[in-house]
Amino acid sequence: MSKEITFNTKKYVEHALQSLKDNGLKITDPRKMIVNLLAKSEKALSPYEMRDLLKKQKIHADVVTIYRVLEVLEKMSLAHKVLAVNGYIRCSTTEDETACHHYLLCKNCRKVEEVEGENLHSLQTKIAKDYKFEITSHYLEFTGLCSECSQKPKRK
Repeated sequence: MSKEITFNTKKYVEHALQSLKDNGLKITDPRKMIVNLLAKSEKALSPYEMRDLLKKQKIHADVVTIYRVLEVLEKMSLAHKVLAVNGYIRCSTTEDETACHHYLLCKNCRKVEEVEGENLHSLQTKIAKDYKFEITSHYLEFTGLCSECSQKPKRK
C-alpha cells in the first residue's frame, strides 16, 4: 500500500534555496519567484501559467527565464515535470533524494499529489537486472479524480 507524501511549503522553499546555494548557484529573484510559486501550488503549472500568475502580482518574468529556472530546479530534483499536463510541480520528497516520484493527477481540478510506492523500487531493480538495462529515470503518473472531485455530483 502506498502512503501519501506530506508537504511543508516553508520547508520546501528553505530546502530549495539552500540547495541552490550549496551548489554554488546564486539566489536570483526569478529563482526565488519560481520556487515560491511551486511551493504554493497543488497543481502542475506550465511556464506560461507561472508567467501569468507573476503578472497578476505585477511582476514581469519572461517565459524563457522561467524555463531556464525550471531546468535548473529539475536537474537538482527540486521540481519535476508532469508529462500528462505538461507542467511542473515541486518535489515533495526533500528528505530522501533517492525516492521515486510518482503522481496522482486529477483530470478535473488538475491537483497533483506525489506518492511513494512500496514495491516500485524493487520492480525497477528487477527490470534492470532481467533486461540488463541501466535505468536512469522513469515516470509513473496515474490519472483520475481526486477525493474531492470524485465526491462532487456529476453534471448531466
